Amino acid sequence: MGRQQLSFEALQRRAAAGGRTAVRLAEELPAHFVVFDVLQARGEVLLKQPYAARRARLEELFTEYALTPPWLLCRATDDVRTAQEWLTPWTQQPGVGGLVIKGRAQHCPPGVRGCSSRWPWRTGRPSRSRKTD
Repeated sequence: MGRQQLSFEALQRRAAAGGRTAVRLAEELPAHFVVFDVLQARGEVLLKQPYAARRARLEELFTEYALTPPWLLCRATDDVRTAQEWLTPWTQQPGVGGLVIKGRAQHCPPGVRGCSSRWPWRTGRPSRSRKTD
């Protein structure tokens, strides 16, 4: 079958299904939950904490609960060169649109989108970004 293509349409179909159809689609269209941030843990709201603290908490939760696929912890780096190396293969993967960029000191106020998103031109969406701090 070759390289598997990621499909948002298939994910939506699976999410909307119920009963036996949901079970069948879960087997036919396996999905992973990729996590890059945590905003609440054990009833504690973390929105006012900087991203670096939230990320550390997220990594602790993955370790504490020994989470394995379908739970995936998104890779993170402060190194620009490493991020550039990661960008190329991921944006060549069908169905992956771009990056989420968060400042280490960035808080997460409710109702405010404060992260930067980047999509390469070749995906059909123009590149856009917002200030992170």
